[in-house]
Amino acid sequence: MNATAPRGMTRLAGFAPTVVFFAALVTAIPVWALLAPPILSGVGPALGRHAGHGPWTYLHAAAGTLMLFSGAAALWIGWTRRQFRFHRWVGGLYLVTGVVTCAAALLLNLRNVHDSIPQASATSALAAAWLLTAAMAFRAIRNRRIEAHRDWVIRSYVLTWSFVFCRGLGYLPIKLDGPTTDALLWLTWIGPLLLCEAALQWKAGARR
Repeated sequence: MNATAPRGMTRLAGFAPTVVFFAALVTAIPVWALLAPPILSGVGPALGRHAGHGPWTYLHAAAGTLMLFSGAAALWIGWTRRQFRFHRWVGGLYLVTGVVTCAAALLLNLRNVHDSIPQASATSALAAAWLLTAAMAFRAIRNRRIEAHRDWVIRSYVLTWSFVFCRGLGYLPIKLDGPTTDALLWLTWIGPLLLCEAALQWKAGARR
């Protein structure tokens, strides 16, 4: 923000990330609570649905849980600069657990455990996109490109958060056919990523 910008605009610029941050958590936590605890507990109907690949599903859910919340914490620390001495460690946890989560997803998809090539393709592409954004964020911070690092981490966390749409499809109160569901799986992560990119690049297109 320009040093000559009005105080109200400065406050708005600081307020917007906070609103987005809490909106992401408010929408993500209920979906996580519906999906992850039954898998992590190792009992109930969720275990039966994943018979034959239970350990990999458990690993995916456990690492994904750490990925979701450590990523949120890393962004919050980066935005507020509070407890900044922990930023590197929390960010490292996000990176490591994200790699494990994506690796488990790719392995499950290669095995096509749910017998759906379109679903496996969409979620594999999501995992690959996350790995790419995370790698770019890591490269940027290694080269001390702080702003680029911030933007790539935001992109990666938008992809992390997109599981809200992806997994929430099964809870829609409407009946979807196969092709529609397949198309929506792609839209659940491509749509948020495009909106994120537009927001990140918005200032670059402003009037000189």
